Amino acid sequence: MQESDISAEFFKTVSATPLAAAIHGQCFKPGWSESDFISAFGVPGTVLEVLSLADQPVAIALYRQIIDEAEILTLGTLPAYREKGLAGQLLEKGFHYLRQNKATFLYLEVGAENIPAQRLYTSKGFIESGRRPNYYNHDAGYEDALMMKRSL
Repeated sequence: MQESDISAEFFKTVSATPLAAAIHGQCFKPGWSESDFISAFGVPGTVLEVLSLADQPVAIALYRQIIDEAEILTLGTLPAYREKGLAGQLLEKGFHYLRQNKATFLYLEVGAENIPAQRLYTSKGFIESGRRPNYYNHDAGYEDALMMKRSL
């Protein structure tokens, strides 16, 4: 994998929601539907990032920016492409995009049991800023969400 093979595209409209839903459905169970993504775009400041490797979409991030603060609503990398540094590339390209759009802080929530995601976010400069008890409802029970933030 070469750096030149990796590209990111940003969408401010619902045009890529079918692709986003397809990728999300492979990353999470249950994944977000196309209508979930369309609904997210109903709020101003929402943008979808699609990361491609050799023109093949492999990861997504959905951001929302209000004035100078942004948040990651969801982020996923296709299972076959995990542990290859692509989520880090996705985030770096997202940071650049958000900085260009005058965002100064970025926030997210991640499952307290999702250690790989926590390692990724920590490696990219996020720090824990709080906890939401029983935030995620899974088949196996509830999971706390860790709130994280970083400056851009």
